[in-house]
Amino acid sequence: MATETRRPAFEGVTDVVVSERLFATADGLGLSLTRFHRADCADVVLLVHGLAGSREMFTRPGHPNLVSALLDAGFTDVWTLDHRMSSRLPYDAEEHSFTLDDVAAYDHPAALECLREAVGERRVHVVAHCLGSVTFLTSLFAGLADRVASVVSNSVSLHPRLSRRARARLRFSPALAPQVMGMARPSPHATRVIGGGGSGYGRHIRRMAAAERVVKWDETDIRLPDALTGLEDVRTPVLFLTGSENRVFTDSNIVTYRELERVAPGRHALRVLPGYGHADPFIGRNAHLEVFPHIVGFLHEKAV
Repeated sequence: MATETRRPAFEGVTDVVVSERLFATADGLGLSLTRFHRADCADVVLLVHGLAGSREMFTRPGHPNLVSALLDAGFTDVWTLDHRMSSRLPYDAEEHSFTLDDVAAYDHPAALECLREAVGERRVHVVAHCLGSVTFLTSLFAGLADRVASVVSNSVSLHPRLSRRARARLRFSPALAPQVMGMARPSPHATRVIGGGGSGYGRHIRRMAAAERVVKWDETDIRLPDALTGLEDVRTPVLFLTGSENRVFTDSNIVTYRELERVAPGRHALRVLPGYGHADPFIGRNAHLEVFPHIVGFLHEKAV
């Protein structure tokens, strides 16, 4: 059962009531959802960060941010998830053997359950970045994240394809995983654990990149069905975003879109963003002018 605390203000977002809901996953971790609420609305949006990120990538002060853009566009109930890869939580400052399968199997289903305790059966849309997108799409297509109205996936999802440079950096120094994924300032200890401790997220994404598709860390793990089996059966529409200058995951989302278009023509959409890379569709100087309108427009279309 979730617990909730409220705060009167939040740097970077104005004219909103902010509350934080703490909840537990099936494997016993405490995670958090932050709610930015102006008014109830029919369509709720959940934002999911990537490796060593946090809610802060969507709420940056001093610059137009995605939470504010969504609130101003009529999505007046916006949530952010800090899953176990979050730099705000203690788990990546400790020794652990978590993999991307743990995030997909435990974190996303629990987060959706917690969110729905508050919003009921209103439509839920998800915007996900980097390994948050890989794990959420894995959970969705494996049938563990259900009743999702639409998804916006940035940079990478079901077919991770690392650039040659990123692959080499992870191979020879897996502790560089957060920097390879575009995170500027993770703590030194978190960097070591994320990239190299136990099996590690960095080692898992490297295995996926070698296969050029999502694969389980342990093929005997029964928690996750194969996400790539029965792609046509998942009816949730996805907008795949990728920068034309993506130097981390190159054409990963293009490959996934083409595969889904082959089995479910017309269900999904693709936007290649000229001049953008891996993370700057959310944090770039002109993202609010050149990228956010694609996200907002897609969500409005799927909210009808």
